Amino acid sequence: MKDLNLLYVFEALWRDRSVTIAAESLDVTQGAVSSALKRMRDEYGDKLFMLAGRRMEPTAMATSIAPSLLEALNAIRKTTGVQTSFDAAESTRSFTIRTRDVGEVVVLPNLFARMEGIAPRVKINVMFAPIEETVHGLSTGRMDVALGYLPALERNIHKKVLFKQRYLCVMRNDHPLAHAELTLKRFLSQQHLLVEYAGSGHVLLERALIEAGAKDRIRVRMPQYLAAPHLVLRSDLIWTCPESLVAELRKHFPLAVKPLPLPMGNFDVALYWHDRFHKDPANQWFRQQLIDCVHDIQVGPLTTPRASA
Repeated sequence: MKDLNLLYVFEALWRDRSVTIAAESLDVTQGAVSSALKRMRDEYGDKLFMLAGRRMEPTAMATSIAPSLLEALNAIRKTTGVQTSFDAAESTRSFTIRTRDVGEVVVLPNLFARMEGIAPRVKINVMFAPIEETVHGLSTGRMDVALGYLPALERNIHKKVLFKQRYLCVMRNDHPLAHAELTLKRFLSQQHLLVEYAGSGHVLLERALIEAGAKDRIRVRMPQYLAAPHLVLRSDLIWTCPESLVAELRKHFPLAVKPLPLPMGNFDVALYWHDRFHKDPANQWFRQQLIDCVHDIQVGPLTTPRASA
């Protein structure tokens, strides 16, 4: 790419998937972004970004050249020796978090409220992707951070543990075991609901259930957390769930909560970002907002009711 300015436009389109948002983040007109995109298309003989629904999605050509172009731009920034400052109060940038619905429920409401006060024009995008796509998304800047229990994220990835979690067992308030001790024998005799997704650390829960002899007792498997309480309330299923989500769900659903009788330790909920953006002022600022937000929430151990309660 001969014109350095085109690199910045490519980066913005790759990150924001929108001509309008890219123009806002670059502080130029939409016409200027459209003109730059036309020049890039002419140079590469490819459309590079095409409208799919409401988003400008990259073509196969754009996907193949993105890592090299973005790395080149990163190298150019390093040669200046000075990082561009980030003005949160005036910024119109969009930040993208890779997380699941549990992260949305536990963190996003507080994060948005925080942004309203200190960065009223900043936008937040939330997306979910498999691990291999997450690594690529973090490395190219399409995702700013990932949030969750993701031990598979390692190479060139920075990690900040936000809080520790344990699993708890959830059932409807009038479940036959709601007022009884949930022993391991009783636990294994019940039918279970399992929220699963390959690549996350929660696969260890499934492994623990299987090793304990409950493989044939997993009656329902589903990929999302927030549909689970609706099913639990209309069945005798037991759902093993992260405690931070349990605390939020109990505010809205009549659920009984029991300690998990399996020997599973705590797990880390962490923030992840790529080394390429470790010193980027905007990324640094956004990471700190997430860290402070979680600190304000004060996620901690949830007191479970006694068996006689």
